[in-house]
Formats: sequence, structure tokens, C-alpha cells
Amino acid sequence: MTMKKYVLGATAVCLLSVLVYRNVSTIPDIPGGTVILICGASSGIGEELAYQAAEKGANLVLAARSEDKLLRVQEEALKRGAGAVEIVPADFSDVAGSGVVVEKTLEKFGKLDYLVLNHAGLPFGPFLAAEYMHDPAFIEKIMKVNFLSHIEIALKALPHLEGSSGHIYVTSSTFGEVPINYAMSLYCTSKHALNGFFYSLQQELLAKESSVSVTVGALGLIWTPDIASVFENDPIPKDVIAGTMEGAARGMLDSYTTRPRTLTYPVFANVFMRLLWYFNPYFHEMMISQNKPRGSEGNGYDANVADWKEKTEIASKRRFMQGYQKDHQPSA
Repeated sequence: MTMKKYVLGATAVCLLSVLVYRNVSTIPDIPGGTVILICGASSGIGEELAYQAAEKGANLVLAARSEDKLLRVQEEALKRGAGAVEIVPADFSDVAGSGVVVEKTLEKFGKLDYLVLNHAGLPFGPFLAAEYMHDPAFIEKIMKVNFLSHIEIALKALPHLEGSSGHIYVTSSTFGEVPINYAMSLYCTSKHALNGFFYSLQQELLAKESSVSVTVGALGLIWTPDIASVFENDPIPKDVIAGTMEGAARGMLDSYTTRPRTLTYPVFANVFMRLLWYFNPYFHEMMISQNKPRGSEGNGYDANVADWKEKTEIASKRRFMQGYQKDHQPSA
């Protein structure tokens, strides 16, 4: 079998498996009153997950940096049928203090069934050109938010999840497996770290026959409002390569009952990128060409740097780094 046929065959099998799962299998509902702690619940996928869980009658604890945004989500979740909703403003760059979200959950509900680790900062820009990203304090802050706080919260939650045979969902990314864009190197780094830790934790929990299970989400491009604004002038085939917030949140909610070890969404784009990474020796060259601005010379690196500097202020307003860059604001 030629390599081309192998890749096409593997892709077809993956897609067929997902089609059968989504259309033949029965996904059980979550019981009303299930206690779900969602970290990163003030916008995007986390917000959508809160609404879908509310419609199932879940009790929710919503954690994020912005209290104002959490209050808005809390109000809407209650309208949609949540049993009760507690909000916990939290700065996850304070790793030692991030476990407070578990403490507040237990104070309010006395138990925890489902922990969703969905929070992240998103630094964006060509690393070598973005001098503020070279600051060890900035790198440390991104790793605290995107990686170390996840470990701290999971450790605080595990004893209580044991009591409820609970579940942990971790929002990782295709960027945690495949280097799709060199302008997202620190984000890739943090997601690779998440994968290394939580896949190992999966194995350890299985080894000790724990009642707690873990799903690591391999999410690709999800069409959130922020992402839509970034690509508003680019004719990318979003219906092919991007997933919806609704679809991502549905998979995360389903994960509580089905408990897969990995949630891949959107399926086609992610499986295709994995196959290219493992079997295409010119993957880097292909990605460089894909990310090259129209009309630019060479590999388009200088044009990408210029474009990034031009859009720094706009990106900040779009919350593309979610406030964690405030002490390291780059100059255009």
C-alpha cells in the first residue's frame, strides 16, 4: 500500500468511526443537579458550555477573571434552567491561590461531579520578533495560567471527585500536537505540557483503579467571536476547517457521561493535520506557505511581523491574550 493510500484510508476510517458514534450511539443525559465547575466560563466555549449544562438542570460554579462577565453568564444560565449558579472571580496566574475555585464549589454544594479546565491566555505573535515574550516573567505567567494552575486545581479536586466517581475535562488543542502556526509558539508550548501531564495522569488513575476519569480535548479552530473578528477579512473555508462553539461545548458536556480519553473536534481538520504532521516531510514548508500574507516576498516572515505589530492594539482590545499581557504590553 502506498503512503498516499494509507493516509486516505486512515482518514476514512477515522471519519467513519465518528459518524457511527454520533448517529448510532446513544449518549446518556447528565442527571439534574450534577455539580459542574467550569474554569474559563466568562466567554467563548466555556460560556456556551455553561448554557448547555444549565439547560440540563446542572448546578454550576463559574470561574474566570472578570466578575462582570461572570455575572452576565450567571444570569443567563439561571434563565436557562440551572439549579443554582455560583461565580468565583479568579486570576489563574496565582497558581497557589487557584485552588480556591474548588473550595468555593464545596462550600456551596458540598460535592463536585465534573471539573472543566478550560481557561487559557493566548499570546500571539512571531516569538523571535516579539521581544516582550522573551521576558522570563511573561513566559512564566503564561505557563502558570495555561498549565500549572490546571495541575493545582486538579489536585485539589481529585479527592472530592473520587467520592462522586467524577470526571475531569481539560481543554487542550491541536496546537498541543502539531505546530500549525509559528506565531503561537508559547501557546503550543503550554498545550504540549498539558497533554504530557494529563495523559500521564489518565494512565496513573487507571493504574490505581481510581473512579475518576480524564478527557483531554484536542480542539482545533473554533469559531468564537474573537476568532471570527481575527479572520473577518480572510476567505478561509470555515465550514471545513473550523468548529462551532455549540459543537465544542456539546462534546465537552457529552464527555461527562461517555468519558472518552480524547475529544477531537472538529474531527476532519484535526485528523487531517495529524496525518500531515506524521507523514508529510514538508509539513513546515506547507504551514509557512499557508500563513504567508498575500503578495509578500520570500516566506512572508517580515510581512507577518509587520502585520502583527500593526494589529497589536486591535488584538489587545479583542482580548486575544485575555488580559494576562497587561504588564508586558508590546510597542507597535
